[in-house]
Amino acid sequence: MRKAKILIVSILCLLLGSVFLFAGGQQEAAEEKPVEEKEIILMHDKGGVPNFQPFYEEVVKKLNAEMGISFTPTPYPSTDVFQQAVRSALPTNEPPDLFTWWSTYRAKQLYDQGLLAETTAIWDKYKDEYAQGIRDGFSFDGKVYGISTGLEYWPVYYNKDVFAELGLSIPETWDEFIEICEVLKANDISPLMQGIQDRWPTFIMFEEMIIGEDPDLYVDLCEGRVKFSDPRVVHAFNVWKDMIEKGYFTDPSINLFSDAPRLFNEGKIAMGVFGTWYYTSVLVANSVPEEKIGLFILPSHNPDAGKNIILELSPLFVAKNTPSMDRVMKIADWYMSAEGSGFWAKQVTAYPANKNADTSYMPKVKQDLLDTILNENYRVLNRYWEATPTEICEVAVDKFAEFVANPDKLDKIIADLDKVADDYWSKN
Repeated sequence: MRKAKILIVSILCLLLGSVFLFAGGQQEAAEEKPVEEKEIILMHDKGGVPNFQPFYEEVVKKLNAEMGISFTPTPYPSTDVFQQAVRSALPTNEPPDLFTWWSTYRAKQLYDQGLLAETTAIWDKYKDEYAQGIRDGFSFDGKVYGISTGLEYWPVYYNKDVFAELGLSIPETWDEFIEICEVLKANDISPLMQGIQDRWPTFIMFEEMIIGEDPDLYVDLCEGRVKFSDPRVVHAFNVWKDMIEKGYFTDPSINLFSDAPRLFNEGKIAMGVFGTWYYTSVLVANSVPEEKIGLFILPSHNPDAGKNIILELSPLFVAKNTPSMDRVMKIADWYMSAEGSGFWAKQVTAYPANKNADTSYMPKVKQDLLDTILNENYRVLNRYWEATPTEICEVAVDKFAEFVANPDKLDKIIADLDKVADDYWSKN
């Protein structure tokens, strides 16, 4: 019995020793194994038309080669689905580390909810390379959030072949522009693209009409100092209404990202107002030859309004809850550098936000546009989508669509717009 007990104790000691050795080995192995870094996700809303996914993939290659940092671009095909996905994920512990969004009032919603990571240090690092106006579009309470990846202006695109065939020249005045519309209509060519699909494009002609009436009026309307029922706003709406009733626009059911490029290429549509991103990512991507694409700035219908053009900022934001803050901020810093700003802008032939970035890639027609804006002292105004509170804008774009489809309802539509604006500004 005594020998049996000794044998059992010996076996138990051997087993316990093996367990401790195994555990020790496992701990040593765990200590030696590097911690796997979490994948960085960049969510964007350009997965349909236009499709920016290939451009983000080029950035990934560049970052991998130069910095050993990467991210996974995750596209969404529509703006509405994208916004819902981002807003749902940002408060969680698994947010998109980086995500495209919009500046000014659109970003303010996320800032107010405490969902954005501060990027003031990066902006301070490059303070001499960015215009103050760009920084202002990302600033809240003296601090900066997000980064600017590029600039886009909103000119009129025109089909050079159609203009040449009909002997048309770039208009210098509103009356000349209207004469062009009449000539095009007489030749069974739709003068201008206008659509209500995807909702947001309905603000395009609205903002053009208001800045063409008075740029200060536009700013005051966006910021709640005047009402939609202001006689000057009503007059601008009526100029738009007259254009609709005279048949200067396409059928509003047209898709501006699939139908319009084809019809533009075929010479069935002559003009359209879009951001300068439309050049490469929509027209050229849909096989419209570059030599067929011309640009000019829409003249003001009120001569006293002066020369004005809409500007769109292209933001990228960092989620406050990202678990990979150090690596994500390195990516943000690269985007803000002259090299990064230029590299991204070249992919989409945008205007780089960094003043020191290379612009030699810029198509001549875009460079000429920028020269016109700078040399002729155009006033640059923030796009309506960002320039007014989101709560107003989201209702307004649907009301603009209602107006495009039925301009005779203008009085009721203006009353409805006043109501939503009054409700918002009375509380803010």
